[in-house]
Amino acid sequence: MKLSTILNICILLFFTALFVNDFFPHTAFAAILTKKLILIILIVLVIVRIATDNGHYKKLSKKAYVGLTFYTVGLWIVLTLLGGKSQIGLSFTSPLFYLIVILLGLDLLRISRQAKREQVEGK
Repeated sequence: MKLSTILNICILLFFTALFVNDFFPHTAFAAILTKKLILIILIVLVIVRIATDNGHYKKLSKKAYVGLTFYTVGLWIVLTLLGGKSQIGLSFTSPLFYLIVILLGLDLLRISRQAKREQVEGK
């Protein structure tokens, strides 16, 4: 397995841990891995990921972007349904949730149009 893939998986795992820690702050998991520690680890992982890129930056594919978007919103929904309450105010009753969903939808639409345009130009 490539180092970049391992780093991407680790970044996703610690991002998930940060979400879980925010929604369930009074668990043993949150006591072991504090938000500060998770953020420091995430920053280090992102810096290592960028440093080991060797100038071969690959644009995130449309499928990966859609997958990450649905993963993040899905994680938000699942943690709320499990009884968690966000400490930073992420909730379905918040206008921020609807604003984020609308912005993500518009961005996905933009990426879809851009991909179609590139496909037509490539032919």
